[in-house]
Amino acid sequence: MFRLRTVLSCASLALAAASTPAASPADAGPALAPLAQAHTFAQVRQGERVHTLLALTLGAGKLTAIDLSAASGLYSPDAFDVVKRFDAAALDGLARQARGTVNHPLERLLGVGPRGLAHIAAGTNYPAHGEEVGMHEAFLFPKLSATGGPRSTVAAAPGALLDYEVEVCARFDRELRSGADFDAARKGFFLCGDFSDRATLVRNIDLRNPASGDGFADAKSGPDRFPTGALLVVPRDWKAFLQDVTIATHVDGRQRQQANAGDMIKDLRAIVTETLDGAESRTWSYAGSRIPMVARKAIGTESAVLTGTGDGVVFQEPEPAVIRAVMGAKDRAAQLAQIERYLAGEAARRIYLQPGNRVRHSSNYLGWIDATVVAAGAPTR
Repeated sequence: MFRLRTVLSCASLALAAASTPAASPADAGPALAPLAQAHTFAQVRQGERVHTLLALTLGAGKLTAIDLSAASGLYSPDAFDVVKRFDAAALDGLARQARGTVNHPLERLLGVGPRGLAHIAAGTNYPAHGEEVGMHEAFLFPKLSATGGPRSTVAAAPGALLDYEVEVCARFDRELRSGADFDAARKGFFLCGDFSDRATLVRNIDLRNPASGDGFADAKSGPDRFPTGALLVVPRDWKAFLQDVTIATHVDGRQRQQANAGDMIKDLRAIVTETLDGAESRTWSYAGSRIPMVARKAIGTESAVLTGTGDGVVFQEPEPAVIRAVMGAKDRAAQLAQIERYLAGEAARRIYLQPGNRVRHSSNYLGWIDATVVAAGAPTR
């Protein structure tokens, strides 16, 4: 049983605006992981074809790369279809010879997320984020969204409390049915954003058991809630690599988040095995019904894993008076009335993302995402 303060913390939306980190300089710019640690891939569209690239250098607004699609004759929208035609030794050879390189402006690079709609997400998987929202264990939930690209828009609907999260995402070169499949798979890491409506979360969360993950799929799913970066990084040692990965969020140039991927509570393998173990027995609430995380006991190549975010999001623990009002309500109807009163007050403060805000997610090795918040119904790109 969760303590009273923890239960409502997961359903709260108070922003400690005064504690927002002070303005910091803009990121120095994206970089590539050293070749000794990882191979980095990107994609561009030329005419009707998508080209998969082995990245060599990044700078001065352009990517210098080897065109793996041209070398293999395969032009697939899934980068792993092309990457699988080259083993690590072959990629090393191409990178070191650096013959026949091509240059592409960074603004032409595509998002490298998978093409599916159903993904696996970890909540409060960084201790500092769990502390700020009053949760002290990591949990999983489904996210149903098409992946976007590194230049995206996200809609803020009237009454929504739109929040940001920057995450390390992962995808795989094969279907995973077991831990052994995970160990054998090539693991691709990329930067992703996880936007959510905290008002929807509060209305749908299970106050008796917030770590069930109920309510999160409703709050975090949607067509513009999952932008992805332009770099797909396949490390030689995934655990060692993540120890060196940092992720950050800036809103209108002000730093809000900064975290190290090595701080995850559940690592990637644990998330995968927990998903597979519960594939046939666990369900989550979504759109008024119950859904499984995966349709069968397997994680397909079309799905991504979102590994969680660090602290610094808008969602924060509420004031004690709010806790008392909600938890002291005589029945569910009275409780919902208190929640709606609280949400209306938060919306009036305009402390969540508003149309015109610019959100930049960035990483030392996983690239960047630039998202612009627009009013619901405005043209998107």
